[in-house]
Amino acid sequence: MIRVKLRAWTASFRYPTFQSGYQPTLPVPPPSTIQGILSAAKGEPVYLTELPYVGYVFRSEGKGLDLEKIYALGKVETDIMRREFLYNAELYLYLPDEWEEHFRRPRYQLLLGRSSDVATVEEIKEVELEETEAPVGGTVLPLELGVPGVVHALVVEYDYSVTPRKARLVRPFVVLPFPKGKASKLKLPYDEELGVGVYLHRWHE
Repeated sequence: MIRVKLRAWTASFRYPTFQSGYQPTLPVPPPSTIQGILSAAKGEPVYLTELPYVGYVFRSEGKGLDLEKIYALGKVETDIMRREFLYNAELYLYLPDEWEEHFRRPRYQLLLGRSSDVATVEEIKEVELEETEAPVGGTVLPLELGVPGVVHALVVEYDYSVTPRKARLVRPFVVLPFPKGKASKLKLPYDEELGVGVYLHRWHE
């Protein structure tokens, strides 16, 4: 498998429920953001349910708060929204080898959330991860694994054959920030460089 490292100055991942006047960010990207990144790299819609596996780990150096001017639809009034963002963000993608060519020359810009959260490919390398008992975090996990954490219903993938796009698969996940201390452990492929286990999602099964 390969590991693709993306880096961005900022990242933001919208909560599934709209928050009027205040837009918090999830601490890690939902699967649909990964779908968007893979689709941008390849230049065509990619469906996670058609991939043999995909894993990801996200981490950032902290969180900030931005003020954003918004316009009401059909009106001339404006308002100010407070929006959270994550800064100095890194996203590690674990993918089958054939994805290397798409990330060597991405077809479209890669985004960690919004159009202003532009990411660059910093590294692509082959990795061999050995399975062991490892701390988990920086990702989302299926509920059935029994790991404690905040639960959200998140879109796994959108159907891009219709306009506007529609959610094709939604699942509940435990959303886990990157561990900075004591963390839950699972027997998973272990990325020694990052010090975390990597959960490989297999939505095709």
